[in-house]
Amino acid sequence: MKNLRLGFSFYGLIIVVLQLMPNIICVLFPPELNSLEGTSSSTPFIEYGEHILQVTIVILLVFLVNKTQERRIPRGLSTNVSFSAVALYWLCWVLYFSSIQPLLIIYAMVILPPVAFFSAGAAQKIYPISGASVLLLVFHLTVAFENFPIG
Repeated sequence: MKNLRLGFSFYGLIIVVLQLMPNIICVLFPPELNSLEGTSSSTPFIEYGEHILQVTIVILLVFLVNKTQERRIPRGLSTNVSFSAVALYWLCWVLYFSSIQPLLIIYAMVILPPVAFFSAGAAQKIYPISGASVLLLVFHLTVAFENFPIG
């Protein structure tokens, strides 16, 4: 924590923008078959917690930096995992817009953003991002289980 400071993270911004773009496209141009429309939790703690965590992660990714990191975009496995998770997320959205929306795709769309955020936090050695991402995954899965039960 002592190495963290407020600043601007170009890498964090890239991850946030790449992850948010398909969501924005879906809001502006919803697909004909939109299984995700109206999904929410009936438990206010889960519903609001999920949204608060999403906003918190975006803020942390963009405005928290590690003083010991020299590169604008870190190298290594965690960076590769974060970009791969975003790429797979985009693939899921392409399938979703093509009306291919089985539970596997829905749950991948639930899991991949927290994986991308967790890995981005790990890549930058900003572990509060990774911790918040684990919590987001729990909240996100809880909402998904309520709206898209398995079995």
